[in-house]
Amino acid sequence: MKLSIIIPCFNEGKTVESVLDAVEAAQLPALWSKEIILVDDGSSLETINALRRIESRVSPPIMVYRSANGGKGAAVKEGLRRVTGDYVIIQDADQEYDPHDYKALLEPIIDGRADAALGSRILKKNNVPYNAAYFYGGLLVTKIFNVVFRTRLSDIATCYKVFHRSHIPALLRSSNDDFVFDAVDLTLEITRGHRVVEMPISYVARTKAAGKKLNWIHGIEIVLAIMLARLGIPVHLRARASKIVRFVVSGGTAALVHFSLLYVLTEFFSVWYLASSGVAFVIAFIVSFWMQKYWTFRSMDASKINKQLPQHLSVAVFNLFLNLALVYAFVEFFGIWYMLAQVITTILIAIESYFAFRWIFR
Repeated sequence: MKLSIIIPCFNEGKTVESVLDAVEAAQLPALWSKEIILVDDGSSLETINALRRIESRVSPPIMVYRSANGGKGAAVKEGLRRVTGDYVIIQDADQEYDPHDYKALLEPIIDGRADAALGSRILKKNNVPYNAAYFYGGLLVTKIFNVVFRTRLSDIATCYKVFHRSHIPALLRSSNDDFVFDAVDLTLEITRGHRVVEMPISYVARTKAAGKKLNWIHGIEIVLAIMLARLGIPVHLRARASKIVRFVVSGGTAALVHFSLLYVLTEFFSVWYLASSGVAFVIAFIVSFWMQKYWTFRSMDASKINKQLPQHLSVAVFNLFLNLALVYAFVEFFGIWYMLAQVITTILIAIESYFAFRWIFR
């Protein structure tokens, strides 16, 4: 039997070589062999240099280079396309997980007690504690997953998940390319209708300063992905559905900020209503820009702000006049009640804005 070990790597130049050494040294059960697939996800030069050193070894792993950063899920899927082993496990390149746990994770599968195994950081009591926000956030998303899908797992966000290669076609259909793929799509695929055993694993958390990439926004997106899966959204459409939901939430948040500031400044601070409206518009615009850029469309390149900001403002100003024109036309020419006219106009502008922002933040 062969275990395929996929190591997704993004800017882990300081740790990837030692992680690979630990993976190569890890013992497997008798008659088991390893296949190591290292996938770079568009890393910087420091990591590329480390990967070149790995590539020059006598027996290097299978090396895969992605031209641009696509997310952990994208890197894992790239590795899955090259798997030839019977079972698969994912290994982060950051030294938080110990490859010596592989053998214990494979035991319930070899014994016939399970079809898949999950390594739980919660079940091992002497692990190095990590940030309270990460710890309780992980417990919360796991609890939500358990309630929604009626499971009894303790750690859905764990990196260590051992599963049979027969799951690969379904996993490659997933449209999620970030941490959601690992936490939700992979967990759901290997647990639904299959026997799963959780095993305690070692875990040494690193800090944000040391390079930890997860944050509270990922937690929100994991919860959103759980809900979309529960609603029956096909796995190949969930990323698009999630983007639309994020777009609506971002726009709704900006609108709420606008109306709230307008009311507060006018009613409580006696600011002239037009001045209040102007201030509220500017602040709501900033909120909208930040949320649409960094959350909805995940345009993380800060160097594009000088170009994207005026484009976003142009769309906002255009929509302001378009809103007035459409409401006027619906009321005066079609005899539609002004409130219904505003609802129809808002829907039309939202659709137009989605495609405009998708182009701006591409």
